[in-house]
Amino acid sequence: MNNPAVQTIHQLFGPCVLLKWPLGKKFANQPWKHLTIAHMTPEYIATLTDCNIGIVTGKKSGGLCSIDLDHDDLIEQFKMANPWTANTTITRGARGCQIWARIKGRFPDSGRLKRNGAYCGEWRADGSQSIVPPSIHPETGLAYVFLTAHPVVEIFYNEIRYPEGIMGPAIGDSLDTHLPNTTHPTQHMTQYTQLCPCNTSKETPSDDSHSSLSSLTVSDACQPDYDLLVEPHIAKEKGHNNAKLFQLAQAVKLAESLGQKLDIEQVFDLWWLHSQPFTKQTLNQDTYYCEFLRALGSIQGDPVIKAWEASATASAPGSERLRDPKMKRLAGFCYCLRDAEGRFYLSCRKVGTLFSLHHQDAYVWLKSLEDSKLIQAVKRGSNASRKATEYQYIGTDNF
Repeated sequence: MNNPAVQTIHQLFGPCVLLKWPLGKKFANQPWKHLTIAHMTPEYIATLTDCNIGIVTGKKSGGLCSIDLDHDDLIEQFKMANPWTANTTITRGARGCQIWARIKGRFPDSGRLKRNGAYCGEWRADGSQSIVPPSIHPETGLAYVFLTAHPVVEIFYNEIRYPEGIMGPAIGDSLDTHLPNTTHPTQHMTQYTQLCPCNTSKETPSDDSHSSLSSLTVSDACQPDYDLLVEPHIAKEKGHNNAKLFQLAQAVKLAESLGQKLDIEQVFDLWWLHSQPFTKQTLNQDTYYCEFLRALGSIQGDPVIKAWEASATASAPGSERLRDPKMKRLAGFCYCLRDAEGRFYLSCRKVGTLFSLHHQDAYVWLKSLEDSKLIQAVKRGSNASRKATEYQYIGTDNF
């Protein structure tokens, strides 16, 4: 890539959908909402010269959003209320600024910010786009600038604090019905983690570490975030592309089992866009796509999916002493996961996936099952070992 402006954008903003506008314009009468990261090919990027550049905000760019403040006096107020702003990118056009953040989990649709009832800016997310440096502002004729230039921070939407007197949009009630509702302030992301191999009696990589986490954000409209699904499975070195592609197929199957409708071609195209440099030169995109389809077809009867489905009606021995239906479901899930010796591997993040919990809360749930003498830890997993914890189901009907 020989475009310095786009290189800077990628360094600061990470993966995002870029738009080409006429120089000195904020937009033009041309379609753009069909574009995805998969369209950001070298050929497309090469066209982003002598023009204004816009960034599509929201899910299309992996949760990249901005707080657009229209008044200069709001900048310091907002920064004082949000210390994380010292470590992110802030851009400026004619007045005010735009504070950028990549949001983990759910976030509201684009909407207005109001100060004491009067319009004072915007929350820019799905359906919006923002112009970034070195574009030329149509009113001043001057270039947009960076007030601060740091790689955009990743935060949950609920970590944003609007100063007193300013009201921003709130996350609406979830329309998801296949997973229980939660009230934890960071429980707005449903995480679809790597599945364990079909034989759960074998040691499996732990998805308690961030490096193996595959996240798929569920919005109010149940629209999957392909960037967050694909990113953990992108090949980043030669010799690992087939394994990464199989892991992606596993993540897709789990997502589908939890009610998501995915465009398989879009999933693969995004993977190929970022993994191609590490694929075999003697093969091509079509051969890898066929490999992906074969992987999807080979994942039959995965124990995690089967155990989750079976746990809806299973009555795990000893679970009658539990009061909460969700805890009974978790006990049933553990019971259905076990092998002939009653053992199974399970991580906090996988529990968080299925019950829409933060992984720290999922740990508490699992510990409660241990305290209730329904399961016991045989061997603790860890980030260092990259293995999930091995448990044994010990619950009985006699207590």
